[in-house]
Amino acid sequence: MRTLKASFLLIGPWDARLQELGAHIASDLQQAWHWVQDSTYNVVAVSVTVILGKRFNEFYQEIKQNSPATQFIAVVPPDFSANQLSRLHEDYSFIRVMHSFNDTDLETHLFTALEEANQRKQDENLAVLIREQTEKLKRLQIELEERVQKRTRFLTEARRKLYLTNSRIEGFKVALMAVHQASSVAEIEQLLNESLASSVQTSWIRIFFSPQDEQFASQVTAQLSFTQLQVPLFKQHDRIGSVFFLRAPDHPFNKEESDFLTRVAEAVALALDRIQKLKESESMKEQWEATFNSMSDPVVLIDQNYDIIQSNKAAEARLQEREHPHNTRKCYALLYNREEPCPGCQRGRNFRMRSKDPAPRTFDVFSQSLILDSDKPAVFVNLYHDITHQLKMEKQILESARMAELGTIGSSIAHELNNPLGGILSFTQLIKMDMPGDHPLYPDILEMEAGVQRCKEIVINLLGFTRSSTSDQEGDISLKDVCQRAFKIVELQTKSQGIEVRLHFPADEIYVKGHLNLLAQALKNVFQNAIDHLTDRSRQEKGFRGSLDIEISAAEDIANILIKDDGTPEKNPSLPIGLGVPVASQILRDHEADLEFYTGPGQENVAKISFNRLVLRS
Repeated sequence: MRTLKASFLLIGPWDARLQELGAHIASDLQQAWHWVQDSTYNVVAVSVTVILGKRFNEFYQEIKQNSPATQFIAVVPPDFSANQLSRLHEDYSFIRVMHSFNDTDLETHLFTALEEANQRKQDENLAVLIREQTEKLKRLQIELEERVQKRTRFLTEARRKLYLTNSRIEGFKVALMAVHQASSVAEIEQLLNESLASSVQTSWIRIFFSPQDEQFASQVTAQLSFTQLQVPLFKQHDRIGSVFFLRAPDHPFNKEESDFLTRVAEAVALALDRIQKLKESESMKEQWEATFNSMSDPVVLIDQNYDIIQSNKAAEARLQEREHPHNTRKCYALLYNREEPCPGCQRGRNFRMRSKDPAPRTFDVFSQSLILDSDKPAVFVNLYHDITHQLKMEKQILESARMAELGTIGSSIAHELNNPLGGILSFTQLIKMDMPGDHPLYPDILEMEAGVQRCKEIVINLLGFTRSSTSDQEGDISLKDVCQRAFKIVELQTKSQGIEVRLHFPADEIYVKGHLNLLAQALKNVFQNAIDHLTDRSRQEKGFRGSLDIEISAAEDIANILIKDDGTPEKNPSLPIGLGVPVASQILRDHEADLEFYTGPGQENVAKISFNRLVLRS
């Protein structure tokens, strides 16, 4: 019966056992054609007889139209014409050509073709993603250009208004220079009085804001014998106060002087607005600098060449802690002692990087592009957030959750198994007590008792494996005890698979500092990795009987544990595949031990664990 979904479509007299790999086997092209109407296959294997048929080209084109990544394997007799095979290959592009339906490397060919099909699908998906990102970048570019144009129009309008303002006050150059050189109201009064004393003969000039200006006007009229000209000051359309021009009572202001001083008052209003904005900008600058420097994470402003333009106090403190090359402002050199940009650096986008310190730290870098001038390239604001402790805490939380779950399972197993095992052991011991030693079944009873005791040991070891490190205090640990405890967890696998295990333990005990349960967990993971090699080879080679060697040795101040297996060789011995190996590696690093994988002289897989914290005993 055909399954709902499969990766392989085999047309012809193929071995029915290939269905266990998830293959669909069709007897002829017509049946296969019926299947491809509602299924998609990654690999199609077909004989040359079918290929030479009249309808194969149409069948081939339909499959390629539905799934361009599908790979074809051809079964061609050895005596088939090479020229004709070459022409067929040009038309249909076979990834493999076999000479028999029972080729010994059939499974290898199938899975190689499957990997190629998956790779091509990934390439197609990547191409689609690149096109989508390209369109997105184009839209962002258009939006950015619109923003740049809007900012350009704003700057043009500002320049125009400034030009008009300069044109209006050109005739009052002396007064305006005095006004624009002032930085306070009192200084404006002094400079105006000095500049207008000769041209307008003013004796006194005062500036008051509302409502004090009306009170001052009343006082001058009632108490002082001065001729005054009160000119209102406006900020846009709002009256903000008045400027008072005072001189001798026998010298009133005429219309031309009033018009002149009205224009001077306009310049004064502009100067007051400038002073107010200057104060506001100074205040905003102080607030911004206080906010910028109060951030606990380093923040730097860099340009296109990675040169630091500005940095906050947290970044400056980090710079002072480091020795860096002279005459450089590169962020990667000053912050992280690198000679080139940090790996994975993506200015303008968020990324994660790892420092080259003796104790490496991980940072989330929040980067934002910033355009300070439309005529210059963008600069980048980078915030470096240290997440080393956060990642460590997350890892500890995940590990705690995993161990808690394993502890719950182990506790359940203990409750479920210990009670019946206790009953079996009790009844077995009662039978042994009532049975004479020379009874024919007495050896079987002894064997039953030993088996029950063995089951209890397995449960105890499982509970010890799932126990958290907090209940396992650091102390002097025997490497022999660690190996035996770890091996008992996987011993059932070795026996069920017929793996020959050879233990090479020295007569003298070798002690190290550490946690028994954690080290047992690490060794169990390394043992499991070796067993996986043997299991994989036994699946590929019928009749293979694997062997596993575990050896403990000591030399000078270092103790070594060697785990050797003759299973399937690792493609990359320095980076074995498996989730348990990284956990084991981390546990061993915490115990100041090194874990190394390599290929031995006999092409065997070797895992070497070196301990540096030996405990010497007399």
